[in-house]
Amino acid sequence: MFSKALASMGVGNATVDTRLETSQYQPGEVVRGEVRIRGGHALQRVDDIYLFLIVHYLNNGKKVEHIMQKYRLSESFSISEKGDQIIPFQIRLPYQTPMSCGRYPIYLKTGLDIKRAIDPKDRDRIEVFPHPTVEQMLSEIERSGFIMYRMFNEHDPSCKEVPFIQIFQFKPAERYHGYLDELNLYFDVGSDDVQMQVEIRRGSRVLNTAFSWQMKDPDGSLSMLIGGQQKQVKSPLAAIQSLLKN
Repeated sequence: MFSKALASMGVGNATVDTRLETSQYQPGEVVRGEVRIRGGHALQRVDDIYLFLIVHYLNNGKKVEHIMQKYRLSESFSISEKGDQIIPFQIRLPYQTPMSCGRYPIYLKTGLDIKRAIDPKDRDRIEVFPHPTVEQMLSEIERSGFIMYRMFNEHDPSCKEVPFIQIFQFKPAERYHGYLDELNLYFDVGSDDVQMQVEIRRGSRVLNTAFSWQMKDPDGSLSMLIGGQQKQVKSPLAAIQSLLKN
């Protein structure tokens, strides 16, 4: 009885350790790993095991933590005193998962739901690279004469899937120096299609345009929205370059 009382206060409670196959991912990829649970000083019932995908974004200038996805990994079970339990799992990262960086880390947090006890937790930082389509577009922008100098996540109540957007900011170099002050990009990636918003800043003037294309047919389905008109284009980069000359 005394051991159970201590466990309810977190003393001699069960512990949890999540181990991942790798720590590097891209949006839409499957994360595989296992949750290792070690029993404490008394028999305890674990009602649920949850894995939380934690991201950060700016809201009114303050960085906030956001649970982007919650995964249930197990049904209820009992863990004996000093017993060991291993729960293998595989989950899929959302396609909207942002790129991680120093100021905007991404974590997978594991939590055990144990009634009348302090819930054990584990936190694992993961590195998320851009979706291949986004990575290709960012590389093409840099090769064409721009330097990415800032990337951040910002609250946007108009977003449907998540409450923020990830903005990539570029400064012009080489041939575009003097044509504009700043080029901003943000993406909405789904399982089937990609939306790319482009904002061009030149003094007090701001030009906005948008591109969309299908994953299966990026060349044949690419279109640009500007001035309320939808237009088929061959290359988003060529279309942006054309806008810069106007």
